[in-house]
Amino acid sequence: MPKHVIVIGAGLGGLSAAIRLAYRGFKVSVFEKNATVGGKMQEVVSPNGYRFDTGPTLLTMPFVFEELFQSVGKTLSDYLTLLPLESACKYFFSDGSSFTAYCDLNRLREEIARVFPSEIENFERYFQYSKRIYDATAKHFIYNPLSFSRLLKSNPLDLLHIDAFSTAHAANARFFKDARLVQFFDRFPTYVGSSPYLAPATLNVIPFVELAFGAFYVKGGMIELAKAYHKLAEELGATFYFNHSITRILTSNAKVSGVQLANGETLTCDAIVSNDDAVHTYADLLGKKHIAQKYEASCSGFVLCLGVGATHEHLAHHNIFFTSDYEHEFAEIFEQKVMPSEPTIYISISSKSDTGQAPESKENWFVLINAPFLSPAYDWHEQKSAYRNFVVNRLKSLGFTHLEEQIEFEHIITPMDLKMKFNSFRGSIYGISSNKRISAFLRPRNRGMVKGLYLASGSAHPGGGTPMVTLSGKFAAELLMEDFKV
Repeated sequence: MPKHVIVIGAGLGGLSAAIRLAYRGFKVSVFEKNATVGGKMQEVVSPNGYRFDTGPTLLTMPFVFEELFQSVGKTLSDYLTLLPLESACKYFFSDGSSFTAYCDLNRLREEIARVFPSEIENFERYFQYSKRIYDATAKHFIYNPLSFSRLLKSNPLDLLHIDAFSTAHAANARFFKDARLVQFFDRFPTYVGSSPYLAPATLNVIPFVELAFGAFYVKGGMIELAKAYHKLAEELGATFYFNHSITRILTSNAKVSGVQLANGETLTCDAIVSNDDAVHTYADLLGKKHIAQKYEASCSGFVLCLGVGATHEHLAHHNIFFTSDYEHEFAEIFEQKVMPSEPTIYISISSKSDTGQAPESKENWFVLINAPFLSPAYDWHEQKSAYRNFVVNRLKSLGFTHLEEQIEFEHIITPMDLKMKFNSFRGSIYGISSNKRISAFLRPRNRGMVKGLYLASGSAHPGGGTPMVTLSGKFAAELLMEDFKV
């Protein structure tokens, strides 16, 4: 009789694990508290023809997704279409200049030479520096479960290459004299919810990944990736239960024995893969409340989904409008724990690459502002409408003078929504921050603290982002199969 594995959550990590386990003959039951797959990879569709990705808006490392499908004898392109993007993002600086991060490296070099003419040689040195971090972390950290025995066997020189004792900002400032280029590279730690002024320079691996492997979008919306995972998992025999919330992980003799549902029903199993937030899994489902004090939450986000009844030719698919004082913005978010008074604004307009995402001659704006995790310092019940108006006025000051009258649809997402819908640690996006020197290496491991429990989420190893979460599911499944000698 096949071993029964319960997967808690149908985000990419849970789906990735479910696919591999079902393929290897396990009975897999996936329980999702919400009505759809995807975890934080969700969508909003308006009655008047606008569609928005409300989670990840860009893919990189496409080989991670391709390998998942290949591992079970399938081909990714049979399930969805990845659209390679011309550029990862267009950046607008406070001095009025702009810079486009093209995905073609030669074109990117030309753009750097045009915008930052004195920095091209420094960029080449920086690219090699970032590659060294990637090479040093790939085998022992990115592409394998976290293991201190594996780290002890690694080349000691690798530890020098990961630049763990500088902050990301300090390292970037060593390489570049132009403050705009420093600000550009300082943005990348925000991909995992961290501050470049606090996080270790090890996170400078992120720009290498984006610049070396390119940026992609999924035709029809990012949610199509989660739907493809779901379809494949069902084809392999996994069973899904939506609108089923698990409230407790049951144990017996220091080993998982089952789960309890919100309706009081209990189910037995041989193992559990939790795609739930790692802190929520331990603190709430296992009752180990002290775990929540061990970690600092990542930043969160304030989102406006705006159906805009106009087109803006100078905007790209992905756009960043930088603040004039980046350090102050992060101090407000992580130290004062309040919304930034002069925020950096990210605008994703997927209709630029996929015309079906908005009505003709109109645009779907996903507007994201980095936000603090939930705390008594900021009351979203009182501030939600006011901050919405502040952001719209800020956009108007950036040149979108008629934005208010162009808005045909609007939807707001706050950290409170993330906490309520996804059990996210303090309403954060990425669960756990990497703001301490070794915190990136101390995320919860994929083999859980109770026998038979495995973690597969962005708050567990190896971290946040669609490829990393997919790898987290892979590691959880591999460790489970190793323990069950399958």
